[in-house]
Amino acid sequence: MKVIAIARNTAREALRNKVLYSILAFAAVVVAVAALFGSASLGDQTKFVKDFSLAAISLFGVVIAVTLGVGMLAKELGRRTILNILSKPVARWELVAGKFLGLTATVALVVLGMSVALMGILGAFEGRLDAGLLVATVTIVLELTIIVAAALFFSSIVVTPTLAGIFTAAAFVAGRSAGHLAYFRGEEWSPAVRAVSNVLYWALPHLHRLDLSDQVAYGEPVAIAYLGFATVYAAAYSVVLLAITTVLFERRELV
Repeated sequence: MKVIAIARNTAREALRNKVLYSILAFAAVVVAVAALFGSASLGDQTKFVKDFSLAAISLFGVVIAVTLGVGMLAKELGRRTILNILSKPVARWELVAGKFLGLTATVALVVLGMSVALMGILGAFEGRLDAGLLVATVTIVLELTIIVAAALFFSSIVVTPTLAGIFTAAAFVAGRSAGHLAYFRGEEWSPAVRAVSNVLYWALPHLHRLDLSDQVAYGEPVAIAYLGFATVYAAAYSVVLLAITTVLFERRELV
C-alpha cells in the first residue's frame, strides 16, 4: 500500500536525522540524571523524579515531533523532491497520511525508548517495575500524535519552517492550558469574551487531559475507560487536522 510505503520511508529518513539523535541523547541524559538523583534519596523524592522525568520525556517528545514534523516536509518542499513523489500515481492525501504515520511511529519509538530506560533505572533502585509509567507513556504518545498532526497542518499553510514550528509549539502550550478557558465562559463575562472563549475551547486540543504524570507519580489508578476515551479523542482530533491539511495541501501550488 502506498501510504505504508511512504510511512516506512518517512520513518527511515527520520531515524537517520542527526538532529533527532542530538535531542534524544540530551533527553536521555536529563532523564537518567533525574532518575539517579531521586532514587538515591528517600521518601517522596521518587515521586518527584517520576513526575519530572515524565514531564521531560513529554517535552523532548514535543521538540522532536515539531522538529521532524515541520523540518521534513519543509525540506522536501524546498528541494522539490516532493514533486518526484507526486509525479507517480500517489494522491496528496496518501502523502499526508504516510508522513503522519511515519513521523508518529518514529516519535512513539523514541518516547518508548526513553520510558523503558526510565523504568529500568527506577526499577533497579525500587526493586520493582512501575506499570503506571507505561500508562503515562501511552498518553504521552497520544498527545504527540496530535502534535505531529498539528506540525503537518501548519507546514501546509506556512511557508517558513521556523514560523510553522513556532505555531506548532504555541498550539502545544495552548492545548495544555485549554482547561482554563472554562473560567472565561461564565455569565460574569461579556458576550464577546464568552464567544471567543467558546470558540477557543472547542477548537484547541485539550492536551491537559492527556497529561497523567501527576496521577502516575503518586500511584493513582487510571481507568481503562479513560485510556479508551483518550485514544478516541486523540485519533479523532488528529483525523480532523489531517483532513484539513489534505484540503489545504491539495490547493497548494508546488511548482
